[in-house]
Amino acid sequence: MSVRKKGNRWEVRVRFGDGRRVERRLPLGASRTDALALEAQVRGDVVAASLGRFDYPLKTALDRWQIDAQRLKSWQRDLRYRAGVVRETYGERRLSELQKIADGIKEAGAKADLSAAGVNRYLAILRRLGRLAQRWGWLERAPEIEFVSGEKSRSVALTPAQLRRLVENADPRLAPMILFAALSGMRRGEQLALSADSIVDGQAIVSNSKTARPRAVPLPREALRIAKKHLPWAIKVANVRKLFDEARERARLPHVRWHDIRRTYGSWLVAGGAPLHAVRDLLGHGDVRTTSIYLATARQDLRDAIEALPKIPGQGRVKKKSTKSNADRNTGGVDGAGL
Repeated sequence: MSVRKKGNRWEVRVRFGDGRRVERRLPLGASRTDALALEAQVRGDVVAASLGRFDYPLKTALDRWQIDAQRLKSWQRDLRYRAGVVRETYGERRLSELQKIADGIKEAGAKADLSAAGVNRYLAILRRLGRLAQRWGWLERAPEIEFVSGEKSRSVALTPAQLRRLVENADPRLAPMILFAALSGMRRGEQLALSADSIVDGQAIVSNSKTARPRAVPLPREALRIAKKHLPWAIKVANVRKLFDEARERARLPHVRWHDIRRTYGSWLVAGGAPLHAVRDLLGHGDVRTTSIYLATARQDLRDAIEALPKIPGQGRVKKKSTKSNADRNTGGVDGAGL
């Protein structure tokens, strides 16, 4: 008999003509109807596989994706947890159901009053699995999974004066690290992993990037001077956050995060006229769409510069003869001159 109950759980055992046997055990609480449905699904999968059209379960795609995903920095931070939730909740569902699963996540998120950002992090996993499944030949076409609206974007960039204030209020061991971050745009983990040997021909060689792809970051003269004097950094990794929190409080910049220093670097580059593809490569982004968030800050700089022009009754606006624009001042900070 293909379906039977053993103890308090239903089991499915299907034997095929070629000698293969598939065994599945249903979770507690499953009914005989559930077991019969699973039996039909197992038989259908085998038939589909024999015809070259196998609809893999989500957990199989997750397992294959995990081989590469676990090398990403985000895997240890939060991606592993979210992928685990998806696996536990939807692992037995089929890749052909990705769109239905996405709709279910949106509905569940709304009922639980989960933030748009929280819901979208789960949807991003489904979107990624769909695109990979198409690449692997498991799906003919990946579904177009749309993110929910209302996610609040955060883009904070410091002015040269604010950065200087932050550096001046930081512990002497942390101050050069903050300045180096603003002059290189490196992520905190990338920066902390540097050694004196990481600086080669005026570049910082990054081997532990978020995208798992090594890259070389050209450094301005001031950043090279800091690297030569302070690498390896005279501070333990565990103390960086504590000392940074203290510095931003003393500098009266409590809203500033370490990653905002990286955003500052990118915004200064864009404001200085650097092409977006160059900023993408300098920051180590995998996609220029990620880099495009720095355009908003640059445009604000330009708007601020325009608003600073004097108003002359009856003559519109004229430009001050000796006043530099905010964009000019910001770009002056990239090589250390504005700091």
